[in-house]
Amino acid sequence: MIENETMKSILARRSYKLFDSRPISDEALETIVTAGLYAPTGMNRQPWHFTVIRSREMLDKLAAARKAMPLPPGIPPAALKAMGDPMRNAPVMILVSAKEGGTGFQDSCLAMENMFIAAASLGIMSGWDHATVVDLVPNNPELRAELIPEGYILHAAAFFGYPGPEVKDRGERKGTVSYV
Repeated sequence: MIENETMKSILARRSYKLFDSRPISDEALETIVTAGLYAPTGMNRQPWHFTVIRSREMLDKLAAARKAMPLPPGIPPAALKAMGDPMRNAPVMILVSAKEGGTGFQDSCLAMENMFIAAASLGIMSGWDHATVVDLVPNNPELRAELIPEGYILHAAAFFGYPGPEVKDRGERKGTVSYV
């Protein structure tokens, strides 16, 4: 494998469950968001909208809404309680929504991945947040109206911040690869 700075960032990126509360600088956040804007997009339509949440008030509002959600089937209450802050103590959350139809889902995921890699290159880690996409925002009309533009669908959500106290090695990646 060829090693370069991009590959180092990709290999260093991991999904974090708990972050240090240090703020992310404006310059670093602008770099992360710009990386998202330069993601590939079907026919260069760029159908996305990024909602960057830095406001502690909004993060607390999302945390309260998350605590009020019923637990998904099969998730023991102790598992969520062990995590503590439902917003993972992250100083930033980014939502990516896209106009209905077309390649919005794919484009949103590509944009988020670019943001993950850019963040890792700056020593900032990230963590995908499936619950916000599937349950929290879609099932809460007030939050949806505040965070997602009319005519857009939320496709991706992630936390960004500096790594918390516990960083676990995720080990080697394995999978099936076929070269034809």
